[in-house]
Amino acid sequence: MIDPEAFVEFIDENFQFICGVPCSYFKEMLIYLETYKSKNELDHFITTREDEAIALASGVALSGKPALIYMQNSGLGNIGDALTSLAQLYKLPMLILVSYRGLEPDKDFPEHSVMGDVTESVLEALKIPYSELTVDNWKSDMENAMKKTVEASSPVVLLVRLGVLNQ
Repeated sequence: MIDPEAFVEFIDENFQFICGVPCSYFKEMLIYLETYKSKNELDHFITTREDEAIALASGVALSGKPALIYMQNSGLGNIGDALTSLAQLYKLPMLILVSYRGLEPDKDFPEHSVMGDVTESVLEALKIPYSELTVDNWKSDMENAMKKTVEASSPVVLLVRLGVLNQ
């Protein structure tokens, strides 16, 4: 597991805004964020819907500030319109952490199995570049994804498997 303190400090150094819909895959990060005293005025908002997170991050991106979003892969179904008619249309860079549920060892949860099987296909259909966040190379994974958001002027997804940001 990535150390939550180091991860949140990295976020604070590189983003001014983070929002999303909580997921147990982000548990340690979210617990640490609750008490974290930002050195750079990092704003954190918990949203009720994934498309709301995309809308908030779009406003932040329009102001020229870097935005980070988090959500479950089941939430990808809720962001299609916000992505295609707002973030992608206006070429807004933002990084999206997506929990990659429905794989082993949580494949036995039926509510995650369908989306687990189609997550990458959905991202490809929406033309969203993606890769995985790994424990061993998380800083370079984040840096490469952040660079890609700017180069492509587009949302980019980092898929987060079980155990990467939670125990």
